[in-house]
Amino acid sequence: MPNPLNINDAADLVDVAIQDIWLKGSERQTFYNQYFNVETGVQDYYLKDSSLSGLGLAGRVVENAAVTSQSPVQGFDKTYTQVQFGVILPFTKHMWMFGIKKRNLENVVEEAKKTIEDKRETLCADHLDNAWDTTYSVNDISGNYTRTITGGDGLSLIGTSHTREDGGAAWVNEITDGTTVNMDFEYDALKAAVRTASRIRGPTGKPLNVSPDTLVVARGYAPHLRALEILGAVNKGFIAGSADHDGAGVSAYKVIALPWITTNTAYWFMFDSSMKNNRYGLQYKESQPITLEGPNKVFKTGEIQYKATAFFDLGFNDGRNIIGSKNTNAT
Repeated sequence: MPNPLNINDAADLVDVAIQDIWLKGSERQTFYNQYFNVETGVQDYYLKDSSLSGLGLAGRVVENAAVTSQSPVQGFDKTYTQVQFGVILPFTKHMWMFGIKKRNLENVVEEAKKTIEDKRETLCADHLDNAWDTTYSVNDISGNYTRTITGGDGLSLIGTSHTREDGGAAWVNEITDGTTVNMDFEYDALKAAVRTASRIRGPTGKPLNVSPDTLVVARGYAPHLRALEILGAVNKGFIAGSADHDGAGVSAYKVIALPWITTNTAYWFMFDSSMKNNRYGLQYKESQPITLEGPNKVFKTGEIQYKATAFFDLGFNDGRNIIGSKNTNAT
């Protein structure tokens, strides 16, 4: 991108032979807050959370015996570090006067805010696009860097060996029917998703009662389109792709179709929306909302500058409310 934008870089804006010029910005639609728990007003550079479990099951007490003692279990820590994201949009004085203002295109400066909105959506979706990874590479205008995306147990969002806080058997949030793992998105896989969620245990091994009701997929790809077909059948009480007269064995669910998943577009996820809170699931922590600053005028050149910035971090401590599949049907 030219820096600053000058007449040679956008000559159409000062061409009197062109009567109509419009701003072709991308449309605004918010997705991240549909599957991330959002916390704003964070005041600390570092925000660290942890947890303390409840108790396990009570025990039988025979006559004249002492009641067996039990203690809560310490949970895992997760630190969120506020990161600044931003962009500067500069114009030469000539371009601003004879191109932007003359054409009534001052709203172009709002696109600076949109770049951060889109960056936020991308970073949030990256947690699903890389749900089986602990790190991934980010490419942006400031250069490439590596993001670590592990939970409080130091593991990836989706996996088969999540550490249980009391040292008991690991819990699994990778979708399986007991034989096939990472099931492809079909009606039987939805039933397997319910099975997988029901087997997730809390810190002391008790059933956690995870009830997935929301599906997250890449927009326009096979899982999304098949989900619409299955949901249409389920809403009528039918079994998708079957002539059986039994009622649908899964409940209706909400579909979040993300345009921001661009690599692993076959992946699909479900989560329990009642557990989208500050304890479970993906977390977005914001200390400064997206803010537009300007105009700033450079005295020597007359250059006009607008700047948009925000401070936030995102991640998760405990992903027990989310289950996922790579859509590979492995055994």
